[in-house]
Amino acid sequence: MNAEIFYLDDQRDLVAGFSEELRRQVYPGMEVKLQRLSSNQREVIETGRRYVKLLQASIRPERGFTLDLTALEHSGYRFYIYVYYAFAYAANKKFQESGLRVFFPAVAVRNRMALVPSGLGKELELSWNDQLTSPFKPLEMGGAAEVDFRNPPALAEALAQVAQATRADLRQEIRAYASYRNPEEIELPALARDMDVDLGFLRHLFKAGGMERAFYRQLTCEITPTKLAFGRWTRVTLSVRNDSDVSLSELVVKISGPVEVRPLPLQLDVAAGTTQTVPVSLKPTERGEFPLEVVLALPEEQVFSPWLPVQHLWLECD
Repeated sequence: MNAEIFYLDDQRDLVAGFSEELRRQVYPGMEVKLQRLSSNQREVIETGRRYVKLLQASIRPERGFTLDLTALEHSGYRFYIYVYYAFAYAANKKFQESGLRVFFPAVAVRNRMALVPSGLGKELELSWNDQLTSPFKPLEMGGAAEVDFRNPPALAEALAQVAQATRADLRQEIRAYASYRNPEEIELPALARDMDVDLGFLRHLFKAGGMERAFYRQLTCEITPTKLAFGRWTRVTLSVRNDSDVSLSELVVKISGPVEVRPLPLQLDVAAGTTQTVPVSLKPTERGEFPLEVVLALPEEQVFSPWLPVQHLWLECD
């Protein structure tokens, strides 16, 4: 899990504490790279090219302008950023030296630009008017948010939005990954390797994901009857109550314990504020009193099951 902070020489104080705040908001083990664009650094041109590439990817394609970076020869390690507008010959914009200040500081997370200075969108447009919206795609669509880096409350709120969008984006990628595999066979180390994500962050993400999906904690279930015969199939009724305001379709019910369960897979639809029942056959494999562990999950979120709330239903077997 990586992040980059791009800034100019005289913006060191402005970005002070960014690394710690990113780790606090997104993931404590996040690797944060400080990308200082200094005319005294040989690497400044490559850093600038990376910045331009990330910024371009965050702009809505329909806006019709592209960015490029050109190095200034024989002038130290310096560059300027050029904005080219489609169908606007000889009406392009060039930013260099003090003009580059409108681009920095900026923050990228997971190789995507996330935060840029407020007003940058207006500067990039060829002709701005009150009807124009930001040229940047929304955060949740891989875009960047404009923020006043000199306003701590606004910056903290923006970083929180970046953290939320980053987690949501990665969870969606994991759901897509799991849709082509048996969730029961997915192992976190392999998942982390295949998605090029830190294993610690995956564990952090799964735990946070279970907490963020609050409706899971508003689901309850019961089984009747609770007394079963050992070694025999008994038909019981499973009731699932949904006290949230979210209607759930094809909710997967996973029952674990010293019993065999039929049918499998077990799924049901539960509308918001209702109770749904489904017949289930259980065959105890142990005598005595014992709890069944029940986990409820949407189909695309079964991979998160180890981090979702667990309900315990006690049975008695003679």
